Amino acid sequence: MIVFGDHKRTHSAEQLREAVLAAAGAIGDLPAGIERHAALVGLFVAASELFQGLADGEFDIKGIDSGSSMQKLGSEILVELSQEVLRSWQQGFARSGSPAASLLAKLGATDCAGTITTGPAEGYALYALYPETYLLAALQSGLDANTCVIGIRSIGLGLAAMVAAALHAPPPISVRPIGHPFSRHISAAPELLDSWRDRPEVKFAIVDEGPGLSGSSFHAVIAWLCRHGIDQERIHLFPSHHGGPGAQAAAETVAALSQCQSHVADFEDVFDGAIAPGPRDWLGCLLGEADVELHEISGGAWRQCLSVPTGAWPPAFPAFERRKFMASAGGERWLIKFAGFGESGDRKLRTAKALHEAGFGAQPIGLCHGFLVERWIDTDRLDRGGLARDLLIEWLGRYLGWRAARLQTAEPGASLNQLARMAVQNCEEALGERFARALQSWFVCRPLLHSGRRVEVDGRMHAWEFLVRPDGTLLKTDAVDHCRSHDLIGCQGIEWDIAGARAEHDLSAAEVSTLVGCIEQATSIDRALVDYFEPCYLAFQLGLWRIAGHLADDQDRARATRIVERYKAGLVRLLGC
Repeated sequence: MIVFGDHKRTHSAEQLREAVLAAAGAIGDLPAGIERHAALVGLFVAASELFQGLADGEFDIKGIDSGSSMQKLGSEILVELSQEVLRSWQQGFARSGSPAASLLAKLGATDCAGTITTGPAEGYALYALYPETYLLAALQSGLDANTCVIGIRSIGLGLAAMVAAALHAPPPISVRPIGHPFSRHISAAPELLDSWRDRPEVKFAIVDEGPGLSGSSFHAVIAWLCRHGIDQERIHLFPSHHGGPGAQAAAETVAALSQCQSHVADFEDVFDGAIAPGPRDWLGCLLGEADVELHEISGGAWRQCLSVPTGAWPPAFPAFERRKFMASAGGERWLIKFAGFGESGDRKLRTAKALHEAGFGAQPIGLCHGFLVERWIDTDRLDRGGLARDLLIEWLGRYLGWRAARLQTAEPGASLNQLARMAVQNCEEALGERFARALQSWFVCRPLLHSGRRVEVDGRMHAWEFLVRPDGTLLKTDAVDHCRSHDLIGCQGIEWDIAGARAEHDLSAAEVSTLVGCIEQATSIDRALVDYFEPCYLAFQLGLWRIAGHLADDQDRARATRIVERYKAGLVRLLGC
C-alpha cells in the first residue's frame, strides 16, 4: 500500500540564513524560562535545516561526501548552538541573554549562495523527538571526547552536534545514505575518517532518528566503518527509541545493529524536574495555575477521555498520531498535542487561532516547548450526535470555503500523476488486478493538467472528527497539520476535502452540488477535479486504515477493517465493476 510520502522544498539559502540570524537576535529579548529555552531549540532546528541543505547541495554536485570547509563551519556552529541548549537545560532554564557574538559572526559569514532543498525533519515536526534527549543519552553513554561523531543526514546532522557537545568531542562529520530505502549505502571520501581511523582508543558514534522500517541507514554507516577497518565493538549508536528496526529489516541489518551499543534517553528522563522544569511547570506558567495534573493520552488513549462507552470509540491509528497529554487544573481541561519546534509550531498556533476566531475550532491557549495547548471540549461527536443534512452541508461549505480563501500555500503536495499511481496500486492490492485496470482506464479518460491552487487542506473529514455543540453548531478537531503529515498527500486544492466530505458523509450528487455552491461564495471550484480526487481519496484512506489495522489490537483492528471495507465498496461503486 502506498500511504507515506516526503515532500521536498526549495529555499533561498541566504533567506534561510537571515531567518536564522533574526531568530538568534530575538532570543536576547526573552527573559529566562521555558520560552527562551524553546526559542533556543527552535533556533537550533532552523540552523540544522540550513546546514543540512547546504551539505546535501554539495553532495548532489560531487556525488560524494567529502567534508568541505563549509560543512566543517556548519558543524562548529551547530555544536556551539547545542552547547547553548545544554547550558540552558542544565541550569533549569535560568539563563538569559543572546547567543555568543562569535557564534552570530560565524553564521553571518556562512556562504549561502543559491538555493537548497530540504525535506521535513519528521522527528522535530511530527514525532516529538526532543534534541535534549540526545544530550542526556550522550552524557550517560560513558563515551568521552575521543569520539568520532557521525550524523546521518538529514536530521542526524543536528542531533550529532548535540552528542558532540555533550561529549566535548570535535564537531561531527555527516553522511547521506543513498540507494533503495531498504538497502542504503554510503558514498564518502576516505579522508573523512583520516584523522580518526588509526587511533585505536577512538570510539565512533552514529547518530540519527529511527531506526525505521528497515534500519538500512544505520546499517549503511556501520558497514562503511567496517570497510575502513573499524571494529564493530568500537561503534556506538544513538537512535531515537529503544526498539530495533521494523519489519523490512534484513537479518544482516538486525544482527549488525544488535552488535553495537545503543544509547537512548526518553523525554521523561530529560524533563523529570530533577534538572530542569517539566511539562507540568511549563503548563502552570502558561495557564496561570499552580497545580496542574497531566496524563499521557497518546496512541489512542485520548478516547478514554470521551463520554462514550468503549464500544462506541472512534478508530485510531496510534503509530500515526502526535504525542499528546490531557491537562486538568482549576476545574478545566486542556488538550496538549505535539506541534513541532520553531516555525513549525508557531505556524500551527497561528492556524489554530485563525480557526477559532472564525468559529471553526477550539480555543488555543498557546505553545509550550513544541506542544500546542487547546481547550478541551467535552461534547458529542458527529458520528454519535448527528446533525440535519442541510445544516451539515451549510457548515461544511462555510468551513471549506474559509480554508480555501485563508490557507492558500505554495508548499508542495503529491502531483495528480502520483495520486493516480497510488490509487491504482492500492486498488490492486485491495481489490485485485481487474479493478486496478478499470481504475487506470478511468484516469486515462479524465486527464487533468494541474491540481488547482494548493491550500492547507484539512485532510480528515471523518464524522468522528467533528464536535456537535449543544446549540447544534459544529467544531472541527485536529485541523491544523494533516497537510504536513508524513504521508503522500500534502497540500492540495480544496477539492481534495470536498471529495473527502463526499466519501465520509455519503453525500448525494445533489448535496455535493449544494456544497460546492456554498464554497464558491468564497472561491472557484474545479468540479472535474473533485471527481478526479474521489478515487484517490478512497484509495489513500483504504491504504491508511489497512496499515492501521495491521498494527492495532483486536478491537481497533475490527474498527479499521470495517472502515477499509467501506472504502473498498466506494471504489467498486465508482468503477461500476
